[in-house]
Amino acid sequence: RGGEKGGSWVINSPTLTSAKFWPGTLGRTANHAMVIARLIDGEGVDRGIHNFLVPLRSMEDHSLLPGVTTGDIGPKIGYNNMDNGFAMFKNVVIPRRNM
Repeated sequence: RGGEKGGSWVINSPTLTSAKFWPGTLGRTANHAMVIARLIDGEGVDRGIHNFLVPLRSMEDHSLLPGVTTGDIGPKIGYNNMDNGFAMFKNVVIPRRNM
């Protein structure tokens, strides 16, 4: 949802099908993610797909930020040294400039 007071955006992935799957390094090491998501404005109008730069982890201790869930998707057929992961977001507020 977008256009919240203070010039910020709220990132949500409320269902399994809205989770982000397969990005490299997302499960354990990435600090930020470029999330492609639908923009629903404050009046509930769908404004289409947009890019959002979303911080995932603290730059001080690498812990996940509030509302962010990530994990590794597990073994695959080949290239198992790549940390492919998933991410879900629950009311993660990002600055407006991160769009």
